[in-house]
Amino acid sequence: MNDAGQREPANRIECPATKDPAVRLFIVAGLLIGLGAWCIHDQSKYPYPQPYELNKYLSYAFNYYGPFVFIPVGLVFVVLAIVALRRRLVADEEGIGYQGKPKHAWAEITAVDASRLKDKGVLTLLLAGDKKLLLDCWKLKGFRELVAFVERRLPPDVRIGS
Repeated sequence: MNDAGQREPANRIECPATKDPAVRLFIVAGLLIGLGAWCIHDQSKYPYPQPYELNKYLSYAFNYYGPFVFIPVGLVFVVLAIVALRRRLVADEEGIGYQGKPKHAWAEITAVDASRLKDKGVLTLLLAGDKKLLLDCWKLKGFRELVAFVERRLPPDVRIGS
């Protein structure tokens, strides 16, 4: 706080991931792993069919080969959910970017697309080299503070498109 009792702007802001996207991924993972487990449980009901019994063969194939598809794909969704939970956006004096990846310097920002900011909560930073950095309120905690921080750090020649 300064002498007037006002809060000074932060020099660094960290935005951890929200839980909503990861929860959806965990739900899909649980359904796939559960379906794979159910196929394993149901295998004894479906012996290998006689030739030309297509429906029985499809039931057999689903229950015997389904776990080899559903369980690994479910585990991939678990990994994606964990990665989504661990993401953290960091913005400081140097630039902005996700932790563990190279930061984009503030001078790299050529324009800001704020057309979806009010209705969707999405701010797109257009970077040099046709790159984009998407900031989404559904995926990041502290989104309002982040937007205010970005507005303070933008280069003077950058236009905010709406």
